[in-house]
Amino acid sequence: MTLIYLHGFSSAPGGNKGRVARAWAEARGVPFHAPDLNLPTFEALTVTAQVEAVEALVRSLPEPPVLVGSSLGGFVATATAHRGSPLASMILLAPAIHFAARRMAHPAWAAYRERGEMEVFHHGEGRPLRLGPELLRDLPRWADDGGWRIPVPTVILHGRVDEAVPLAESEAYAARNPEAILQVLEDDHGLLAPHSLAAFRSALDQAFGAPRS
Repeated sequence: MTLIYLHGFSSAPGGNKGRVARAWAEARGVPFHAPDLNLPTFEALTVTAQVEAVEALVRSLPEPPVLVGSSLGGFVATATAHRGSPLASMILLAPAIHFAARRMAHPAWAAYRERGEMEVFHHGEGRPLRLGPELLRDLPRWADDGGWRIPVPTVILHGRVDEAVPLAESEAYAARNPEAILQVLEDDHGLLAPHSLAAFRSALDQAFGAPRS
């Protein structure tokens, strides 16, 4: 079985949690993929391009994978499952379940909506990058995400003091999806505290049948 890691908005596959997932997989001989989701480029980013790339990757595998999604990657994971891609399970790390609806209404994006572009600090590149109008045009396609019911075994890890993605989004998702288990951690959006990383590794162990180190 394969592990796929999906990074968040303005990030890259080699971020902190991506490195944790890769190290876990390599230590156990688990096939690992961490696609770059700045697609087609960060400037021309769309959620549609991200979801379609993950769907193509899942189709290329011999069996359903475990999908790990962080923040926006968590939304991409749920969208991939919602559209019918076969998945063994999902691990969602502070998933931005309502990314599209929340970003479309966010006051900080008012100037972006007016001008059709903005500068965003890209953590993968370590510098500000231009985000063009393609994301604005694409987001309405993904705004009606509040009622998805996804029959995929799922573990959600979410920080109690997350200021980027409201904990309420994960609570609502878990409430309407019986296959989902929510673990609320004493942490922020990064989920990088030692106990949060331990919970992440434990979720990976469980997803893969607790293989030995």
